[in-house]
Amino acid sequence: MNVSEFIALMEYTQPPAPESELSSFESSIGCRLPEDYRQFLVASNGGYVGGSLWFLGPWLTDQTVEAGVHHVGGFRQESYFSLLWARNCYQERELRIPRELLWVMDDPFGNAICIGLTGEHRGRMYFWDHECETDSDEWDGSADTAENVTLLTKSFTEFVSGLKPSDAE
Repeated sequence: MNVSEFIALMEYTQPPAPESELSSFESSIGCRLPEDYRQFLVASNGGYVGGSLWFLGPWLTDQTVEAGVHHVGGFRQESYFSLLWARNCYQERELRIPRELLWVMDDPFGNAICIGLTGEHRGRMYFWDHECETDSDEWDGSADTAENVTLLTKSFTEFVSGLKPSDAE
C-alpha cells in the first residue's frame, strides 16, 4: 500500500494540515518532522481506519508485532485525532512515551504508533505498548531504555507499505 492508498482508506478526514500549524508545532517540539510524514500531513490531516489496517511484523527485529491502525493523528480538535493533545498527554503532563518519539496514531487497544524525531530514531516508526510501561521512577525517559517500545520500520513510508487489511490475516 502506498501513502495515497492509505489516505483514500481513511474516514473522517479533514482538509490538509495548514503550513502555519505544521511550522508552529515543529517549533514547539524543537525539530522539523521527518519529510515523508510531513508530506502525509500536507496531503491529509489524520482520520480514522478503525482497526481495519494492520502492520504485521517482524520487520526490522525478530519480534513479532501486530499493530492495528485506529485513529490517525493530525492537527484536529478531537483529542483522539490530535497530535497536540497526544504530545501533552504522553510527554508533557507525564513522560510516558520517550521524548525522541512522537505519537502519530493509535491502535484499537490504546497503544501508540510513533515516529522518531531525533538522532538515530529520526524517521523510524515504533510501537509503544501501554501495558508494558516501565515504572517512571526506574526509567530515564529515553527510547533506548523503554522496554515497551519496539522498532517497526525505518520510515513512515515503509510502515504504510507494510499495512494490510485485517481480513488478510
